[in-house]
Amino acid sequence: MDVRLRLPEDPDGGELKQLYDWLIRDRELRLHADIALCAEHGADEGVDDEDETSDTTMGDLVDILALALDTGFQMASLGIAILAWRRAQRPRSSVVVERDGTRMTLSAGADPEDVEAFLRALERLDGTSPYRPDDPDGADRHPDDQPPEGDRR
Repeated sequence: MDVRLRLPEDPDGGELKQLYDWLIRDRELRLHADIALCAEHGADEGVDDEDETSDTTMGDLVDILALALDTGFQMASLGIAILAWRRAQRPRSSVVVERDGTRMTLSAGADPEDVEAFLRALERLDGTSPYRPDDPDGADRHPDDQPPEGDRR
């Protein structure tokens, strides 16, 4: 599965480089992911595609982290790695995670409820979430923090 990470309020790419360095040192990620720091065309926000005065239709190049994750990897583990980096580095930028056209954003000033909602959204991306949309009490439950049997250290 392909996942993209962006830090939109990081114009010089310094925080994105710190996140890249953090993620490549994460043992679990290294086992299940190829991680690359790269650039791709961003969308022109606020520019009408039919506006002939626009000199670009592809948008500016933006730095991203591209992750190619194997099927054994759980998205919640990526969320936990991002949260650990945020606690250690205190970044100023929000983190945008995108997979299959779905985007989740964790703002720089996120409160505990926002962080929990972010982790639940990541879990739903790969079907590992214990929360069911038809379960009205599911949003109040916390995910099991225990690693799978084979990963206990």
